[in-house]
Amino acid sequence: LWYLWQEGALWCATSPRAWVIERLRADPRCGFEVAGDAPPYRGVRGRGHAELDASRGEAILGALVDRYLGSRETRFARWLLARSADEMAIRIVPEKTTHWDYSRRMV
Repeated sequence: LWYLWQEGALWCATSPRAWVIERLRADPRCGFEVAGDAPPYRGVRGRGHAELDASRGEAILGALVDRYLGSRETRFARWLLARSADEMAIRIVPEKTTHWDYSRRMV
């Protein structure tokens, strides 16, 4: 999922019918990883507690579109935003994190 770091939490948004929403409703404990898939390999992973918030879904999706697409005027951005009123925000509060950075090995 696309993510933002705001207010001491990771924020994501997705359809309320998505499999991840179903799983988080059943058990809000979750793991997460934020990492690139190309060198230099570095990232953070952890576990936390997820909260679902339909009232913030539209705003979080808009912020995610801004961050990842850079414009709300692309065809894909317009398609995403056309369904934004139905989005579910996910707030993940990290409880434990660890990180890695192999940059020095990759030089």
